[in-house]
Amino acid sequence: GLILSALNGNVVYANPKIGELTSLSSEELRHTSTDSVVNRILINAPERKKIRQKIDNTLAGKKERGVEIPLIIHNKRIYLRLQVFDVIDTQKKTIGRGLIFRDITTDREIDRMKSSLIATVSHELRTPLAAIKGYATTLLAEDVEWDTQSQHEFLTIISDETDRLSALVSSLLDLSRIESGNLTISKTECPIEDIIQRAAKRARLEKENKLEIVLAPNLPPLYADSTRFQTVIRNLLENAVKYAGAKATIRVEVEEEGDNLVFRIKDDGPGIPAEESEQIFQSFYRLDTSLSRVASGAGLGLSICQGLVRAHGGSIWSEPQPKGACIAFSIPAKPPER
Repeated sequence: GLILSALNGNVVYANPKIGELTSLSSEELRHTSTDSVVNRILINAPERKKIRQKIDNTLAGKKERGVEIPLIIHNKRIYLRLQVFDVIDTQKKTIGRGLIFRDITTDREIDRMKSSLIATVSHELRTPLAAIKGYATTLLAEDVEWDTQSQHEFLTIISDETDRLSALVSSLLDLSRIESGNLTISKTECPIEDIIQRAAKRARLEKENKLEIVLAPNLPPLYADSTRFQTVIRNLLENAVKYAGAKATIRVEVEEEGDNLVFRIKDDGPGIPAEESEQIFQSFYRLDTSLSRVASGAGLGLSICQGLVRAHGGSIWSEPQPKGACIAFSIPAKPPER
């Protein structure tokens, strides 16, 4: 947004973006002061007085002419950067002042994702690597002879942790392909219950988890990339276990709605807060860890699910329910074009 003001502080020009930020018409903006316009913008700022002081210092030329302004609009946080400049005439005489409000929300989100990537990957790599190193060193110790059962136990842990590393690398590669648009989908006809059962076997479910699969009668064929589709189901099942717990009941429902097959994965855990129902599909986003049975996890599962579902021409969303969480997604019920 852009504001041009006279030396007395009255607005001379304000572009439509300023009108959106202040809910004022262009006519109303021309009959107000810059201070009033700034105050209208700051109505949605969480730390209004502190930011107002920084802006005043900037306008007075006491500090560098730039202020970052966080705002909460429609329950979403956005970031603006205010830059101030003098307007001069051909004689290089100052005749007014300009204020530019630039939306830097995307820049901040990229910074957040970079920081999350480094922190998350570092943590997720360190834990299995430490286990692999520890048990391998123990087995190689020359001063101790381990019995066959202990050796098998140690090697099983090393194998499991190696699988964990492999899964993380695969997730990162999938995310990279999705975000770069290089993901290839090869659709074939897939048996619905069979593909759900195969995904469940690959998922890290606990012994006491109960899995229910409910298919509506007379469903049309599912046309999907079998491997990618299993990844979607597996990620959603593992996500349900992570938040609902080791004794949770997880229910997979499939029905036909219009031209789509709709899959719903439900659990009886604490559920998803309404204000976080859209954010959960962001890369590296994780719900409040107090809701999580296990604090580990890269926060990539739902983001990858969203990318894979969209690559199939479908959509994914969170549905509110009285108890627990429900993640639903749709897949077009039509054969691939030849």
